[in-house]
Amino acid sequence: MAERIGSLGDRITSLSGSLSAVLGRLDEKIARHERERTENGDVEQAPPPDNFRAHLFSGGGGR
Repeated sequence: MAERIGSLGDRITSLSGSLSAVLGRLDEKIARHERERTENGDVEQAPPPDNFRAHLFSGGGGR
Protein backbone atom coordinates (compact mmCIF):
# COMPACT_ATOMS: atom_id res chain seq x y z
CA MET A 1 0.00 0.00 0.00
CA ALA A 2 2.80 2.43 0.88
CA GLU A 3 4.45 1.68 -2.47
CA ARG A 4 1.23 2.53 -4.34
CA ILE A 5 0.88 5.77 -2.38
CA GLY A 6 4.48 6.69 -3.21
CA SER A 7 3.91 5.90 -6.87
CA LEU A 8 0.77 8.02 -6.93
CA GLY A 9 2.64 10.88 -5.28
CA ASP A 10 5.37 10.67 -7.92
CA ARG A 11 2.80 10.74 -10.72
CA ILE A 12 1.02 13.73 -9.18
CA THR A 13 4.32 15.58 -8.81
CA SER A 14 5.22 14.83 -12.42
CA LEU A 15 1.80 15.92 -13.66
CA SER A 16 1.96 19.10 -11.62
CA GLY A 17 5.34 20.01 -13.11
CA SER A 18 4.12 19.34 -16.64
CA LEU A 19 0.95 21.33 -16.11
CA SER A 20 2.87 24.25 -14.64
CA ALA A 21 5.16 24.35 -17.68
CA VAL A 22 2.22 24.23 -20.10
CA LEU A 23 0.34 26.96 -18.25
CA GLY A 24 3.47 29.13 -18.21
CA ARG A 25 3.84 28.84 -21.98
CA LEU A 26 0.14 29.54 -22.47
CA ASP A 27 0.38 32.66 -20.29
CA GLU A 28 3.36 33.90 -22.33
CA LYS A 29 1.52 33.32 -25.62
CA ILE A 30 -1.61 35.11 -24.42
CA ALA A 31 0.41 38.09 -23.19
CA ARG A 32 2.37 38.26 -26.47
CA HIS A 33 -0.82 38.03 -28.54
CA GLU A 34 -2.46 40.82 -26.53
CA ARG A 35 0.64 43.04 -26.91
CA GLU A 36 0.78 42.42 -30.66
CA ARG A 37 -2.91 43.18 -31.14
CA THR A 38 -2.57 46.41 -29.18
CA GLU A 39 0.64 47.45 -30.98
CA ASN A 40 -0.89 46.75 -34.40
CA GLY A 41 -3.93 48.86 -33.58
CA ASP A 42 -6.28 45.91 -33.94
CA VAL A 43 -8.01 46.78 -30.67
CA GLU A 44 -8.04 49.63 -28.23
CA GLN A 45 -6.57 48.83 -24.86
CA ALA A 46 -9.18 49.47 -22.20
CA PRO A 47 -8.00 50.68 -18.82
CA PRO A 48 -7.99 47.97 -16.15
CA PRO A 49 -10.81 48.00 -13.58
CA ASP A 50 -10.21 49.81 -10.29
CA ASN A 51 -9.87 46.55 -8.36
CA PHE A 52 -7.39 44.97 -10.84
CA ARG A 53 -4.23 43.67 -9.13
CA ALA A 54 -1.57 43.55 -11.85
CA HIS A 55 1.02 41.95 -9.57
CA LEU A 56 -1.03 38.73 -9.65
CA PHE A 57 -0.65 38.36 -13.44
CA SER A 58 2.66 38.04 -15.25
CA GLY A 59 1.28 39.58 -18.43
CA GLY A 60 -0.50 42.51 -16.81
CA GLY A 61 2.24 44.29 -14.90
CA GLY A 62 2.84 46.95 -17.51
CA ARG A 63 -0.70 48.23 -17.81
